[in-house]
Amino acid sequence: MRISQINAVYGSGSTGIIVKDLQTLCKREGIECEVVYSKSKGVLEDGYHIGNIVSNKIHALLTRISGKQGYFSWLPTMRLLKHYDEYRPDVIHLHNLHGCYINVPMLLKYAARNEVPVVVTLHDCWFYTGGCSHYTHSNCFRWKESCGNCPQRYWEFKSLIYDASSTKLTDRERLFGAIQNLTVVGVSQWIVDEAAHKVFKNAKQITIHNGIDTDFFHPIATEFRKKYNLENKFLILAPANKWFLDINRQTLEYFASHITDDMRMVFIGKGVDTSRMTDRMINLGFVSSRDEIRAIYSACDVMVNCSREESLSLLNIEVQSCGTPVVTYANTGVRETVDDNCGFAVEDGNPEAAWKAMMNVREKGKAYFSESCRYWAKQQFDAKKNYKMYIELYRQIHLS
Repeated sequence: MRISQINAVYGSGSTGIIVKDLQTLCKREGIECEVVYSKSKGVLEDGYHIGNIVSNKIHALLTRISGKQGYFSWLPTMRLLKHYDEYRPDVIHLHNLHGCYINVPMLLKYAARNEVPVVVTLHDCWFYTGGCSHYTHSNCFRWKESCGNCPQRYWEFKSLIYDASSTKLTDRERLFGAIQNLTVVGVSQWIVDEAAHKVFKNAKQITIHNGIDTDFFHPIATEFRKKYNLENKFLILAPANKWFLDINRQTLEYFASHITDDMRMVFIGKGVDTSRMTDRMINLGFVSSRDEIRAIYSACDVMVNCSREESLSLLNIEVQSCGTPVVTYANTGVRETVDDNCGFAVEDGNPEAAWKAMMNVREKGKAYFSESCRYWAKQQFDAKKNYKMYIELYRQIHLS
């Protein structure tokens, strides 16, 4: 059996690591698996590199003009399809195609014409909308009927002249509808239910949660508190790229006004606006070392994640796998990352509810939740366990 995965990147970022893990698992199971990619981190043995800097830039330019991302790169895609004529994949597995590197209509027409089974993993919403990867932030649900007058036209993938969202949605429904053997995999049940409204209403639909390396992400002893002089402080871990969004300004101001001197907020990641920080907040910036990030997860007492829209949130899972409880907003697929025993979902955009849930953790103490956090992560989100479900899916498709 031959599997061909297609993703914008290989070996880095969330989807790049997932396709690499799946390829490794396929090899262990005796399944031949290549990865078609635009960018990679390191050398890829069983891979097909599509396009180059020039073709990608031309694609991006034409996208800006036309609003049609994924409609160009004709020559690179033609070469890929010729490669498929020789490679003859038994399954084509689509991951992230919105990177200005592949012609999606050409690819889907090829799969339909040659009756190649297709698996689509919904890491975000791009495949079943008129081009946006998320839409709850904009409170736009036009994609359920017909897109147009896109509120994110100048925000996510800028279209300078045309709004092609309606055309793209119509094309998606037609092109995916022509594929006889089509399986849609959502990384959360939420996104599966959303996708079933229009584009994928006739496809086979299943949920396979993304996973993490629970052998690596586990509680460890750390010098983090000593290093930053934080002994005897209640530490609130906070992903900066969520907290400093304008939509979460009220949440940040609420927490800033309620934090006492025996508490500290520890921000990680990019996006911090230092002018909005108080002396009870610490900015660690982007942390590239996995060992260091594990130490931070293990050292903090709780993480509060005010994420407004994600298909899932592996950050929540990694933190819980390190024995630290999580409080998160409940919108979209993030709700599925907590079980209300070791992690808690509260009303989206309600800082008072988030504060109350966090204080509940403080009153009971981190140790009260740690074992349950670890158990939850291992049972529901272990990568080795979850990704074997893809192997089972490949085999089912191959035998059908």
